[in-house]
Amino acid sequence: MSAYTVRSFGSMMADRVRTDSYAAALERTVRPGCVVLDVGTGTGILALLACRYGARHVYAIDPNNAIHVARASAQANGYADRITFIQAVSTEVRLPERADVAVADLRGVLPVHAGNIQAMADVRERLLAPGGVVIPRTDTIRGAPVQDAEAYGRITAPWTEHGHGFHLSAAREAALNDWGKVYFAPEQLLADAATWAVLDYRATADPNVTGTMEWTVARAGTGHGVSVWFDADLAEGVGFTTGAHGPRTIYGTAFLPWLQPVELAEGDRVSMRLDARLASGEYVWVWNTDIRRGDGAVFRFRQSTLQGVTVGMRALRMRAHDFAPVLAERGRVDQRILEMMDGTATLGEIASELQRRYPDRFPDWKSALSRAGQLSELFAEGAEPGLRS
Repeated sequence: MSAYTVRSFGSMMADRVRTDSYAAALERTVRPGCVVLDVGTGTGILALLACRYGARHVYAIDPNNAIHVARASAQANGYADRITFIQAVSTEVRLPERADVAVADLRGVLPVHAGNIQAMADVRERLLAPGGVVIPRTDTIRGAPVQDAEAYGRITAPWTEHGHGFHLSAAREAALNDWGKVYFAPEQLLADAATWAVLDYRATADPNVTGTMEWTVARAGTGHGVSVWFDADLAEGVGFTTGAHGPRTIYGTAFLPWLQPVELAEGDRVSMRLDARLASGEYVWVWNTDIRRGDGAVFRFRQSTLQGVTVGMRALRMRAHDFAPVLAERGRVDQRILEMMDGTATLGEIASELQRRYPDRFPDWKSALSRAGQLSELFAEGAEPGLRS
């Protein structure tokens, strides 16, 4: 299940830049009598808006339990008969009809996030009618070198200033091989933006994204890394930016730090090759930076989230195509639980059997029931008839 809570969805809905833009895109796109697909509906605000703008029916999909709040909101606003809520991942869903409009916001700080690209490609291929419209249409991802000693210090200070006298350079370097969400002001950008990639949700299918950004420094300052953001095109004349030149949004911007700060002068040249590769369900990010100053100094940084241990090598190896797995004890226990879910035993009865069979793992009936219930929620039949594959 998604880690988002109702409060998380509330924060997203309260972002007027985001939600008002999506509302405007729906108003321009939805026609009376059309069918709308809302992927990642959360608490359902976009599904409700689609109904307001004339949709005949909306299929609202989300694996998160917040979908039950969305269902209650539909009931309270008189749209219960026009919205079908499906608690599932969209790639596991089949619909009785194709949608005329598909709307989604599956991004994180950046659109290259989790299963966003694959999910949108699947929607386009399986769930959208020929000639149907997707919202958003494109996300253009841009970046620029940035000066922010405070943001950089939040990464490095724990290892350089609070190490109780120990040498923690390995931890400092690992921390600088990861990236996070930061907000920047326009005056912190040291060069004009360069485009890294354009995700066209009407065509893009490859989840791997790679490209090179090049800049000529326009303002002297200390470069600490690169700010990366996206400009969203939702519909004709409707969009927003998450970059420094727009109002703050729930997304923030990505900060890819360098291994050391670099003093930059006007006219210095900076380039970064940025790769995002999907590996076993998680993105591995690689950013290689070359800086050539006017005084002849050259700086080269080679960084990756693999070095930042965000994605463990052991985990990647265990997901590789040539790895031959053997179930560990926990897996064998879960396998037994799933085998007992054949429609003849209640969860309480399954829990009693688990406690009897695996007393070291389940010291009491409640702990056994909790695990059986978790697997039941994940794998038991329970989706609306005819809508889940």
